[in-house]
Amino acid sequence: MEIALLRLQRALDRVELVSGLGVPGREQMCIMALVACLAGEGHTDQPRTASPLIRAFAIPVNDEMPDAMRQRLKPFAPRIIGTNDGRDAERADLLRAGLAGQILPRARRRYGPAPIEARHPLRLLDQVWHRMRRGEIRRRIDRLVEQSERGLRPGQEVQLAAAAGRLLALCARDASDPREADWYWTTAISLLDRMCEVGAEARPLPQIRADRIEALGPVAHRLAASGATAGG
Repeated sequence: MEIALLRLQRALDRVELVSGLGVPGREQMCIMALVACLAGEGHTDQPRTASPLIRAFAIPVNDEMPDAMRQRLKPFAPRIIGTNDGRDAERADLLRAGLAGQILPRARRRYGPAPIEARHPLRLLDQVWHRMRRGEIRRRIDRLVEQSERGLRPGQEVQLAAAAGRLLALCARDASDPREADWYWTTAISLLDRMCEVGAEARPLPQIRADRIEALGPVAHRLAASGATAGG
């Protein structure tokens, strides 16, 4: 078992997580394509083995994360295998609690109405752009607050997860303070961790085919240059 885990870790070290589906022949793929690869499925970001809710949350987070931080998602790939287990309602409850207790109160404090005062045309355009982006964030916040307060109708869990992932990504990308951005990314990673834990006690260890591990060849040296490491 320890030898198999070591081989898996070395294989993950050779993969570069990227925004978008990626290019498997170059060992570049998104987190969900990596799940599919390890599970023996084709090159896809819709692996059958994965929880639809986890997938909906993870894709916008993966796509918007800075390159180096995105590599912290790699250890989740084997943990996502087998999560299509019918327990997404529990994961949605966990996600709603995280939104109501942490994410939405913090985001609402930051994204109140902001007047436009600049008179220089270029500066005004810049502020209009930022206001439009913040307007989008505020609209997403309002919708998520409404969903959290009224509860979810059956079938809305995946929609909630996608909206939560996009909101976290937008807030992190819009943050002017690196510590603020890091809070949103770290919160996203923590939520993903907790959603993977749902049902983990009853889930068999993933059976990752040896040929899939061996197929993950060496990746370009830019990962080492960027300082990215698996597991962050």
